Amino acid sequence: MVGFLNAQSKKEQIEILNNRVDSLNQVVSSQSKTINDKNSQINGLNSKITSLESNISLLNDNVSKLSSELQTFKTESETKQQELITKNTEISDLQLQIKTKTDSLILLRAELEKQKPDPKPVVTNNNSGKVTQTGSYKSVKIGIQTWMSENLNVSTFRNGDPIPEAKTDEEWKSAGENQQPAWCYYDNDPANGAKYGKFYNWYAVNDSRGLAPKGYHVPTYAEWTKLTDFLGGEAVAGKKMKSKSGWKENGNGTNTSGFSGLPGGARYSGGSFFNVGYDGYWWSSTENNTSHAWSRNLNYSSGFVFRYSNYKLNGFSVRCLRD
Repeated sequence: MVGFLNAQSKKEQIEILNNRVDSLNQVVSSQSKTINDKNSQINGLNSKITSLESNISLLNDNVSKLSSELQTFKTESETKQQELITKNTEISDLQLQIKTKTDSLILLRAELEKQKPDPKPVVTNNNSGKVTQTGSYKSVKIGIQTWMSENLNVSTFRNGDPIPEAKTDEEWKSAGENQQPAWCYYDNDPANGAKYGKFYNWYAVNDSRGLAPKGYHVPTYAEWTKLTDFLGGEAVAGKKMKSKSGWKENGNGTNTSGFSGLPGGARYSGGSFFNVGYDGYWWSSTENNTSHAWSRNLNYSSGFVFRYSNYKLNGFSVRCLRD
């Protein structure tokens, strides 16, 4: 009986062990499946890692290539920038050379203008019997204006009609009182005319037949002002307008303008002459009132250009301005 129980007990133990073995096998089987799943996941991750590494390697190659291209671009950009700086410097140098040559050309033209020959007007007689003045006149460009650089010395109007010469004091006074045009030389001496030109009363200046030669006119008050403004103003323009010689007591100017103003003096309304060597007087075409018109005056002792309203009967020089 005891042996049967022992045998049964062992059988039960074996069965229990078998059950445990089955349980363990199940656990092992389950773990094996889990391990296989993990291995499969690991393999998948390893595949992804390999793919990522491949992508990273490709990206690194691209980064290296882009870095190389960027460096090349920077080098080329710096080269182009340096070339641009060089070109700008060359352009600035050329612009400076152009300005220098232009300034030199302007100065040369001004000098040539001042050194033009002094052609005298040619006197001709047309079929009507009138004597006319033709030919060219010495001129100088001052600012935007072109002035004759000598005083007017004509004895006819533009249309050929003669301007009466008034030699005596009575003739001069009578012409002015009757508002008739007249001309004369200083002291009635033709030698003075060769140097200073003729004197005209304002009625000759204002005559509708035209005192100035064709292409010129007697300047207005405003045009005289434009001249003195260009030369720095009335206070300093006189010295630039006076000739370098001919003025009394060393009152000569610099004549940097080329105007070549001479001290031709003037003639009073009563007929007497005055101030040759000391003063120069020039009419404008602008009237002040019924008895006076505006004029400009240069004086030996001053650098001023003086403005005066003078009797229309006086005899002054005339300087013409190109139209």
